[in-house]
Amino acid sequence: MIRLVALRKSIARWHGRIRQHPRVTFVALIAAALLVAGWGLTRPGAWLGPQDLTWHRIQVNRDLYVGIDPSYPPFAEWAPEQIDGLEADLAREIARRLAVQPQILIMGFDGLYDSLYVGQVDMVISGLHVDPGRTDWVYYSRPYFDAGQILVSRTDAPVQTIRQLDGKTVAVELASAGDMAAQQWQRRLHALHVERFMLPDDAMQAVQTGEADAALVDTISARLYLKQREGLAMAARTTVPDGYVIAMRRQDYRLTSAVDRMLANIIADGTLDVIIARWL
Repeated sequence: MIRLVALRKSIARWHGRIRQHPRVTFVALIAAALLVAGWGLTRPGAWLGPQDLTWHRIQVNRDLYVGIDPSYPPFAEWAPEQIDGLEADLAREIARRLAVQPQILIMGFDGLYDSLYVGQVDMVISGLHVDPGRTDWVYYSRPYFDAGQILVSRTDAPVQTIRQLDGKTVAVELASAGDMAAQQWQRRLHALHVERFMLPDDAMQAVQTGEADAALVDTISARLYLKQREGLAMAARTTVPDGYVIAMRRQDYRLTSAVDRMLANIIADGTLDVIIARWL
């Protein structure tokens, strides 16, 4: 009731000011209308606003240029006739859903952003992370793969979170992100023993032999190791996320919107899981 009274008083006060200064009110309304109209005409895609010329070229030529570094199997690698791998398959699937022909350009990792900046490619799919220093001109998609640190444990004694390892032993790769995360958790838990190994495979082998209750290793190593062995399983989520994303030019707003939509569909209908399982 008090708020309603206050609202009525405020409306009455403004009504009184409008009656006292009708010309000022009229000018203010005209200015507001001009601002709204200006925004409507100059926003991206509007008549006087910036246009997505990349999207226009893609629609006319029916092609999509993708930059990939093929030196990182199983994500991208040389094959006799084409570039194969998880990221190459993802690029082709996005292009298929956009009804265009993918043109995969091979380049070194150091030149990926340069090729995107000068317009040599429309997007880059090559194990990239979000770089805060480039977000003024680079648009990053949602992650298509999480390469972070994940817990691997025996199927008969599954471990989903590192909190379950209080009083137990975790195996890690020496000086890895998993090693650093384990050190942080040692300060949070009552007791967490950390066993360090030179390789992720050695850490997971320690779980198999019973030397450790779980291993905290990168997802790629875990997937490749578990593909060849039985008796071990990964946790449902990574302990230390590390997402790979697609990079595009921020000015190509129609392309970024379309790729986001296609990627969301690829994830939702399980196609991305199929592509990942094919290579990892």
